[in-house]
Amino acid sequence: MKKVLLLAFVLVLIVALSGCAYGTAAPPQTDEADEKSVISTVEGFGKKLQEVSLLAPKDMVEKSMKESYGDFVSQELIEKWAEEPESAPGRLTSSPWPDRIEIRTIKKLTGNAYVVNGEVIEITSKEVTGGGIAEKQQITLTLKKADDRWLIDDVTLGDYKKID
Repeated sequence: MKKVLLLAFVLVLIVALSGCAYGTAAPPQTDEADEKSVISTVEGFGKKLQEVSLLAPKDMVEKSMKESYGDFVSQELIEKWAEEPESAPGRLTSSPWPDRIEIRTIKKLTGNAYVVNGEVIEITSKEVTGGGIAEKQQITLTLKKADDRWLIDDVTLGDYKKID
C-alpha cells in the first residue's frame, strides 16, 4: 500500500512540475524591452542604408534591399520600394552616403506599433577621417510587431539639410 501511495505521489509531483516548466506562457514584454528592440531595429537598419544603391538596375535594387534590409523591414515595404526606389532610403550617390540613423523621438502608438522620428546622417570621406556630418535627412519610421520581432512597416523621408 505504501508503494502505491508513493508511486501516486511521485506521478502527481511529476505532472505538477512539468506543468510549471512547460505549461506557463512567457511573461509579456515590457514597454522598455519593446523600446530597446525598436531602437535596435532602427539602428541596425540605419547601418545598412549605404549598402543599397538606389540608382542600380531595378532587379539589383530589389535583391540588394532583400539582402540588406530583410532583417529590419517588412516584405511588403521592400516590394513597394522595389517598384518605387525613389521613395526608399538608401545610397543615391557615391558621396555623400548614408552612415546611420540618429533617433530623436520614439512614441508608442499601440501595443504592436511604434513611430520613430530621426535623421539619416550622411558622410563623405572627409567626415570619415575628421568627424562630422555632410548632410542629414529627416526620417519617420513606423514599426510593427510581427512574429515577436519589430519590423519597419512604413517610412517617410523629409528634405535634405546640408551641413556647413
